[in-house]
Formats: sequence, C-alpha cells, structure tokens
Amino acid sequence: MATDDQNQIPEEENGIEQSPEAEAAKAEAADWRDKYLRKLAEFDNYRKRARQEQASAREYITEDVLQALLPVTDDFDRLMQNAQANSEDPYHRAVEMVYGKLKGYLDARGVKMFDSLGKPFDPELHNAVLMQPTPDFPSGTVLAVITPGYKMGDRVIRHAQVVVSSEPELEEGKGDVASSGEAGDRE
Repeated sequence: MATDDQNQIPEEENGIEQSPEAEAAKAEAADWRDKYLRKLAEFDNYRKRARQEQASAREYITEDVLQALLPVTDDFDRLMQNAQANSEDPYHRAVEMVYGKLKGYLDARGVKMFDSLGKPFDPELHNAVLMQPTPDFPSGTVLAVITPGYKMGDRVIRHAQVVVSSEPELEEGKGDVASSGEAGDRE
C-alpha cells in the first residue's frame, strides 16, 4: 500500500484535480500571453514599416536634390565642351576642379548619364521633343540628344530629351501619278 500512497501524492501535487478558479487563472494567463505576443508582433511590424518609410523618404529626398543638380551639370558640360583647352588659364583650371567635384558627387551617389544616340526610342528612358523624317535611319531611332538622361542605379531620375527619326514623307508627285493613272484606266 505504500506504493499506492506514493502514487496518489504526486498526482494531487501535479494538479490533476484542479479547482475551477485554477482553470480560470490558467485560461486568463494564456489569454494575456496571447495578447502580449500579438502586441509584440504588431510593434515589430510597425518598426519595420517605419524603417522602410524612412529609407524611402531619404531616397526620394536624395533623388530630388540630385535632380536639382542635373541642370548645373548640363551647364558645366556645355562650358567644358566650348572651353578652349588652355590648361594654363587659372579660370579654366578652377572650372575643371568644380566640375570634377560635381561629377564625383554624382558618381558617389550612383548617378550615371545613359547613352541614347543611335539607340531605339524607349519611352521609359526618353522624351521625344521632335520627330524628324529621314531615310538614313529606321523609324524610331534617336537622332540627337538635346538634354541627356540620367539614372540612379536602375531608376531613371531624368528622361533624355531627344530627336527621333520618322518615316520619310512621300513626294507629292508620286501620289498624284498613281491616282491619275487609275482615273485614266476607268475612262
């Protein structure tokens, strides 16, 4: 019988026969634990979303500043193209230094000018300013770049303004001959 008594004592200590209050307390503890874990997950999601929004806002602000600098870069490009190659002139050297710093700043942020000349027109990259009929190039080819386009990584931050080729117009005399010949056959 000693073994039966020993077996009964642990069963009662393990709580096999629990009171309704103990059951309610366990259920309430489980409910509070579930609420705690849900709030913890919500807060973690909020932190991730806030970090993502901060990074996105920072990227858009950076892009906005870089877009504002692109016209200055265009002006420097034109100046450097038209400047005489007199490296002894202090003004020319100063302009080259400032231009180099500006290019370095843009390069450090991943801003690169993309090539458009001679490529097919792509509305994702180009804004067509003018259509020019030409027999020398297939229709839809970029003939000239008015303002270069720039990308920051894979994202276009400024579309290139370009002149695009179109089909050459038919001569007026050729259209009239065909229509007059048909009319003559009918008579």
